[in-house]
Amino acid sequence: MPFSLFGSVKRPWVVTLGSICLVCTALLAGGFFYAGRLLAVETSPHQADVGVVLAGNFSRAVYAADLYRQKLITKVWVTKPVRESGLAQLDALGVPYPRQEDVSRAVLLKKGVPEDRIEIIGNGVVSTLAEAKLVAELLKTRPEVRSLLIITTRVHARRAKAIFEHVLGPSPHAAINVVGSPYDGFVADRWWRDRDSARQVVLEVAKLVLFWVATEI
Repeated sequence: MPFSLFGSVKRPWVVTLGSICLVCTALLAGGFFYAGRLLAVETSPHQADVGVVLAGNFSRAVYAADLYRQKLITKVWVTKPVRESGLAQLDALGVPYPRQEDVSRAVLLKKGVPEDRIEIIGNGVVSTLAEAKLVAELLKTRPEVRSLLIITTRVHARRAKAIFEHVLGPSPHAAINVVGSPYDGFVADRWWRDRDSARQVVLEVAKLVLFWVATEI
């Protein structure tokens, strides 16, 4: 009798706890399988005065050239990232290795963007947040720029949009639109089977969480 009474009292809690665990498990499983789709952003580009190529994957410069040829942008800004420590060692040894911004410029030139339409901005940015702050400062001295097209990779577009909106505020000097390059090679479906896509998903999830935590502090 005591045993049955104990079981009848505890059973509602067990059922509730079990239901919560099942829901959490389902959410985690769904989040895992659909993480690629949730992260990848497919946004149609809007016409803008300037296209900003964020540092990173060179597919961003390839897409920027397409947008220029389509007359969606009239000028391209390319951010200059900080030199990685391993490449800085090569510089110290006198071993030539092209800088990332120089490769992006070469891609733009090769795909038909005139040299006078390309501008390298910054002097060693270390993150997307630093790029957003750099663009915000530039806009203060470029009143003629009323709209920007931020060009990145699809898996990075969601975080880039959140960061630029956070830095520039709800009513920025220039309208902002963030687009992801269709040339980035990201595999949204079954991303865990592609090494590069899996690495990008893990990094983006971690960076998104860190950004959300930091902005709440």
